[in-house]
Amino acid sequence: MSLNSPALTEPGSPLIAFKKAAFQLGAETVFPRLTWSWRPGEQWAVLGPNGGGKSLFVQAIQGGLTRLQGEVEYGFTAAPGDWRAGDGDLAPEAAIVEVSPRLQRELARQESAYYQARWHSSEEQGSRTVGDFLSQASVERISPYELNARRSAPKVFARARRQYVAWLGLAPLMRRKLSFLSNGEQRKILLARALLESPRLLILDDPYGGLDVATRKRLATVISQLMRRGVRVLVATSRVEEIPDGATHVLLVNRNKVAAQGLKAEVLDMALTRRLLGGKTPRPAAVRSLAPHSQRSDGGRPVIELVDVRVEARGKTILKDITWTVREGERWALSGPNGAGKTTLLSLIQGDHPQVYAQNIRWFGAAATSTQSLWKTRQSIGWMSPELNLHYPVDWPCLEVVCSGFFNSIGLYHGCAVAQRAAARRWLRRMGLSQVANRPFGALSTGMQRLVLLCRAAVKQPRLMILDEPCQGIDPENAAVILRAIDRLAEAPRTTLIFVTHHRGELPRCISHRLELRRGRIARAPGLAQA
Repeated sequence: MSLNSPALTEPGSPLIAFKKAAFQLGAETVFPRLTWSWRPGEQWAVLGPNGGGKSLFVQAIQGGLTRLQGEVEYGFTAAPGDWRAGDGDLAPEAAIVEVSPRLQRELARQESAYYQARWHSSEEQGSRTVGDFLSQASVERISPYELNARRSAPKVFARARRQYVAWLGLAPLMRRKLSFLSNGEQRKILLARALLESPRLLILDDPYGGLDVATRKRLATVISQLMRRGVRVLVATSRVEEIPDGATHVLLVNRNKVAAQGLKAEVLDMALTRRLLGGKTPRPAAVRSLAPHSQRSDGGRPVIELVDVRVEARGKTILKDITWTVREGERWALSGPNGAGKTTLLSLIQGDHPQVYAQNIRWFGAAATSTQSLWKTRQSIGWMSPELNLHYPVDWPCLEVVCSGFFNSIGLYHGCAVAQRAAARRWLRRMGLSQVANRPFGALSTGMQRLVLLCRAAVKQPRLMILDEPCQGIDPENAAVILRAIDRLAEAPRTTLIFVTHHRGELPRCISHRLELRRGRIARAPGLAQA
């Protein structure tokens, strides 16, 4: 639906109504005796800590959980000529469109069979382009063999697509393959597709994850405009500051139950809300001034050395003239907008980019002379990233996920020594995750998965740790836990760190240096972190 078209509203009856409902999750009953409704004129947000049940509530709304008791009623009405249905009521699966980490995981798995596919597939192979993904045939699921397929007016669809592409800054991506996109870029194109589906209810689960500052501001404006036009938008988040200004009501969830519901101001003012979420994420001292142990490097041995690095792919320059030295004991913050080249730079440092042998790069004082030497080098690097989160097999027990950090594998395919398993258990205990050791990775919330992957990155006490947006999808309390854990790691004098974030307020105190990329170049000269 274009913003210039009239909003589609259903007068009178609730959009959704749960009446003493309860749902099943494995052997557990979740949201018992839930009574809740979305009435005309309301805009709701779902708020709660990691693992509290936000994503489960989203599944319940969409009919994705088995209902044990009670009733669930929907009031979605089809408009004349709607491509999704004939006249009458719309089914929830046709009326509700979701953008979430779960949906992004599904997209990633469809477009690339394994984590490194974007680097090792040719331009002729593999996934669709962004333009294909946002085409009318794809969005409206038009079969080329169906002669009389229902579809929107092509001119109306094209106008809406141009508008959403402009809103989200997607024009430079339209010819790119989906599997070559960064985490933030994937999130933006999923949002554009969702808007093109003209949803009666748009669900945004952790909508700002992986987005740079400019895109977050743009998305907040888009959400506000949609709400003003009458589109129902449900934002599920762990952060109070991400609740849209246009939201009128908040539903607070915790331990897979509804803890409170009502007017936004009233729920946010509750002591329970403050206890569970703690308000805004604290602004660590590293942003204002350097901690005492984070002074300028005393000239430690080089850990990573890049000289005049240049990467081109598919006729586009990704990185240009990158000269950067990371020394032992330095803790770097790496920043830059979506598409700046951060993912490519990190893939070179990790040694998993196909152009790595063509570059002037040294690890721990030596260049890679063979695949075997590069593999040995990678044993000294611990890392985590949103892409790893997307591609990690969901059925592996969390203890084995952590143990896989000893082998840099996605899944555990090696015998793990008793001492290694003990170290993995210690890290889970340090993060307050002892209870999930034997649970499947996919059974955890996205935030808890991040904590498990941090344990995986740290378990072998690597000489270099690369933490790519470790706080993405994390509530303020757990974000503080992660930042404190990173600071404890940095107390060891030789700890070397590259930390990536789009949030200046999510820097650990130990950060001593900063590098910013823009359009594939170093935007600021390397130096101490500034206030």
